[in-house]
Amino acid sequence: MRKRLKPTENYARILTFFHLVAILLLFGSCKKYLDAKPEKSIQIPKTTADLQALLDYADDMNNISAPALEVCSDDYYLPDNVWNSLTSVSRKNLYIWERDVFNDNITPGEWASTYIPVYKANVVLEGLEKLERIPSNASEYDQIKGSALLYRSRSFFEALQVWALPYDHNSATNTLGIPLRLGSDFNEVSVRSSIRQCYDQVIADLKMAATLLPVTPQHVMRPSRPAAFGLLARTYLVMQDYENAGRYADSCLQLKNTLIDYNVLNSTAAFPLPRFNAEIVFSTAIIPQTNSVNGRIDSTLYRSYSENDLRKKLYFKAFTAATGGGFGFKGSYYAANNLFNGIATDEMLLIRAESKARKGSGAEALEDLNTLLLKRYATGKFVPYTITNTADVLGLVLTERRKELLFRGLRWADLKRLNKESRFRITLKRNLNGNIFELLPGDRRYALAIPNSVIELSGIPQN
Repeated sequence: MRKRLKPTENYARILTFFHLVAILLLFGSCKKYLDAKPEKSIQIPKTTADLQALLDYADDMNNISAPALEVCSDDYYLPDNVWNSLTSVSRKNLYIWERDVFNDNITPGEWASTYIPVYKANVVLEGLEKLERIPSNASEYDQIKGSALLYRSRSFFEALQVWALPYDHNSATNTLGIPLRLGSDFNEVSVRSSIRQCYDQVIADLKMAATLLPVTPQHVMRPSRPAAFGLLARTYLVMQDYENAGRYADSCLQLKNTLIDYNVLNSTAAFPLPRFNAEIVFSTAIIPQTNSVNGRIDSTLYRSYSENDLRKKLYFKAFTAATGGGFGFKGSYYAANNLFNGIATDEMLLIRAESKARKGSGAEALEDLNTLLLKRYATGKFVPYTITNTADVLGLVLTERRKELLFRGLRWADLKRLNKESRFRITLKRNLNGNIFELLPGDRRYALAIPNSVIELSGIPQN
């Protein structure tokens, strides 16, 4: 089995066409685009193999997460000279939470790339409707349908974390979410659904996907049943539905619960964590940005790791004095500067532990936490936690969540949900060129501005 799933050569031209259409469909009806005719040589996929090939193109389906999920977070900072050297006004604006971001894009960039998997998933789902599900292809048919639903829901989920306010049970029905594109017809005008409708769609897609996908995928680049359970756990977590978050994290762990013993890894390697390692349930990545290459780790965060905590050497690299000093990040499960943000067993353990702690089951929460940390500390150096105060257990679980899952595209969503609880609220600060920039808890800038070009072409309301 190849590690990198590629489409067949017959679909290289189809993919190029799909990239264009995926961008155009987001804007609603626009005559100048409708006048364009696709090349006659481009063929629409017609078989299950064709449809699977579209989903297997990892650059569009797995490695296209929104960089804003990390650029806006607080686990790193940029030295003045690094920020000053950025050529993209959008990247500069994102870093300081400027209200008018993405204002230098000729095309809607990050917005469009987030929706490419949605478009392709819809093409696949519509293609399946034209095929007959028969006993000889039932397994393949179901896997393709489940995969398309999972990819679509994952993109909707990430778009919600970037362009929508945090989920609030009291206002979700009346608060704008994102456009839910459920078909491939780019004549359909985009509208923003309510946040409740958006999350309901994500959950419905994932629950259906879980009934269709195999327990063990051909490769972790492909969706699976535990991957669907993991994404459900992640979704319920940001909705602050901790009961269901824990339930689905447990469902994922019942099917896959392997942990890596960090003692066997080489801390001197450029990227010590192997790609496709035993913890990975579903492999996806964020396109690298300057924070994963030249960003420095928040000094308080770095100091929070004890010397016996192997993550301190496996996750971080020291910059030389000539390059400004400080520490950078090298602990991606992608084994490269690309930032892994897929589903892995360590995240599921932490979600289940948080769910247990919030239910008052402190001892059970610590059991999950200790199971994880025994694999993260030097052999014989970790003393299992035995805290009896449930409130302290929750605080400990959240502290370890940040230390374990940094640079996975999760911190931004964590800040949004935890800012709703007074004891966990954080004011983010950037110190840049002698100026202080702040993002207060509950600030409406936690829903980023939609690219101006999308607003102009679609007419959807701006944040």
